[in-house]
Amino acid sequence: MRDRLQKTWQGFSARERRLVSALGGVMIFLILFLLYYVPTSAIAALEEENEGIASVLADIDRAEARLALRAAEAEAAERRYDVRAPALGSFIEASATENGVTVQQVTSQPEVEEGRFRRRHVRATMPNVSLRNAMHVLAELEGSAYPIGLERIHVEHFSHGSDQFNFEIGVITFDRAGSAAASADAGVAPAGPRGGGLAGPPPPP
Repeated sequence: MRDRLQKTWQGFSARERRLVSALGGVMIFLILFLLYYVPTSAIAALEEENEGIASVLADIDRAEARLALRAAEAEAAERRYDVRAPALGSFIEASATENGVTVQQVTSQPEVEEGRFRRRHVRATMPNVSLRNAMHVLAELEGSAYPIGLERIHVEHFSHGSDQFNFEIGVITFDRAGSAAASADAGVAPAGPRGGGLAGPPPPP
């Protein structure tokens, strides 16, 4: 085999020998290039895949943190319904009395069943009240630990230059089935944590 190749080589002209040598050089270059490129490309693809996996895992961690936060918020919101609010009319009058405000009229609205919850709703009027005292009453109602919220606030001011206003407010609460009733002398409950930053209790789940 070697003698045959040697005879074939000797049979080539000088120009053919140069072409064969150039072709051999190209083949050697291609072989060396492939030996370098294939492993390098595979490593790069593997690193890219690892980066993608790491990114997905990071997204999962962030999603788990957000889900845990939402679950905690939902649990806190649900706990607000563990104790039912007292009678809304009496509750409003107690808060008003503590702040030197007279409630002229309290009108109960029809109760509405909403799934596991029953919504209670009252309207109250507070005539000739100073803005400061009225704000104290509203803040106590809105900040109550009970699931109570302000559904409506209507203000009338007929005398310019006077600090006397007429307020009409709507107050709502949701009673969850199975929740404990507040004590009869609950009065104005201490302020509790609120969620969402909106007026009124969070909508029942």
